Amino acid sequence: MQRTGKERVTERKAAALAAALGAAVAVGAYLVFPVTPPVDRHVSGDEEIAGQVLEELPYGSAVGVSVLLEEEGRTRTAQLGTRGDGEPVAEGTRFETGSLQKVVTARLLADMVEGGEVELDTTLGEIWSEVDFADPAVADTTLESLATHTSGLPGLPLGADAGLVQGILPYQFFRADPYRAAGDPVEVAASMEDSGAAPGSPHTYSNFGFALLGHSLGHAAGGDYRTAVTERVLEPLGMDATVVPDPGDGPEPPQGAALPFRAASSPAVQWKPGQYIPSGSGTWSTPEDLSRLLEAAQDTESPVTRMTHEPREAEGISGAEEYDARSGLAWVLWNVGGTELSWHNGGTSGTVTFMGHTDDGRSVVVMADSSKVPAERIGLTLLGLDSSAFSGGGGILAYWGAGVAVFLAVLVPGITLLRVARGSLQRGPLPRANTVAEVAASAAAWVWAFVLGDWGTVPPVVWAVGGGLVVASVVAAVHRWNTTRATGARTRWHSWIMPALNIVFAVLVLWGTATAISQMP
Repeated sequence: MQRTGKERVTERKAAALAAALGAAVAVGAYLVFPVTPPVDRHVSGDEEIAGQVLEELPYGSAVGVSVLLEEEGRTRTAQLGTRGDGEPVAEGTRFETGSLQKVVTARLLADMVEGGEVELDTTLGEIWSEVDFADPAVADTTLESLATHTSGLPGLPLGADAGLVQGILPYQFFRADPYRAAGDPVEVAASMEDSGAAPGSPHTYSNFGFALLGHSLGHAAGGDYRTAVTERVLEPLGMDATVVPDPGDGPEPPQGAALPFRAASSPAVQWKPGQYIPSGSGTWSTPEDLSRLLEAAQDTESPVTRMTHEPREAEGISGAEEYDARSGLAWVLWNVGGTELSWHNGGTSGTVTFMGHTDDGRSVVVMADSSKVPAERIGLTLLGLDSSAFSGGGGILAYWGAGVAVFLAVLVPGITLLRVARGSLQRGPLPRANTVAEVAASAAAWVWAFVLGDWGTVPPVVWAVGGGLVVASVVAAVHRWNTTRATGARTRWHSWIMPALNIVFAVLVLWGTATAISQMP
């Protein structure tokens, strides 16, 4: 049917209003998007070290980085970027340690073995004599197998711990905290059946195993993990800046700490300490504190050091063929071009770390508050070692976050706007329901993009444009509202399927995104 002149004028006015409001929202969204300054804007410390770090940083990867290098009796440090709150990284800035805490936990084990409180072949059943383990193989799991990732236990006990299942799924889809609902590892271990536990199994990296190890050591020491590791490792080494929280503490970072980011301008969720503290969840330290741990790890006269660094064959360990890789207690032992390197790395929702030392007396610590920083490559480069083992770009999967950002933030809202403007959603038996449901799903996709998108690779203006498209869709939908009819009496049940799916999608996405955003510091 041909439109009248009045209808055409109304259409033009509606289009102009949609464009104006969409543009205003796009500008506003761009202005409020959390943008971090370039990492080279704030640089302090050793200029040569800082320059080497900058050369290794991919574009848009870093928020803040702190490094410490010891060689030839000289300590050099460099700090780059910010803590994520606008303040520059400085000496003494705390970062999450991630799995570097496993080395601390392993040192606690060696100290207790040296003190005669436990043995490397002490089993979980012997420590937890009051616990009835459903699987005898779990009870027979040794402390050494836990500390070398050769216990046969899974990395995370998803089949036995509903809390972890509930945490992992929101983490995968909304970047929420995967450990927030995790239960007590000992209780989980006690309830496991057909666990696969068997000391001497191929190397399987296990956060669950190290959580069990830490809590078991605390129990054997007559208290808890936090007390034992503080009194027996941190205090003797003078690691006063290292934070090992209580499992019941909230996710709030220490005062002045570096906040987690997935990439520049992509804030990450702050993980709650929970029950996985011995594995590195919720623990914080500084390069200066970790250098004290490295100094102790190079004391070859110490029986504790000899125990933690004794090479143990571990089938399946990373670098086994290229670097004659073996396992110490937590430490990964490599031979890199004739240099013996003992190292470990760590990662959380938005922090990456690396520390290592060589048999010729050099050591390095790298800590960054962005998960895109190649901490391992930086560490090996500063040590003058071949870093090719960590040079992989990840192939096409490395850009999945960028693809998600463009698809959710722009393509979905853009397609919805076209469908609303062209009247495509006004056809069929449920024109108003279709319009409301699809616009709601479009808005949810745009919000979801904020959490999932890789805004270190994709400019934030993409997200801002998407917001403008969503608002333009709403304006266009309101304009068409009076020209469409409500649901008729003859509507068939299956006509509700797509509107219902869109509404369910919108509700789930908005709930999950709100949960993730609420966990950001």
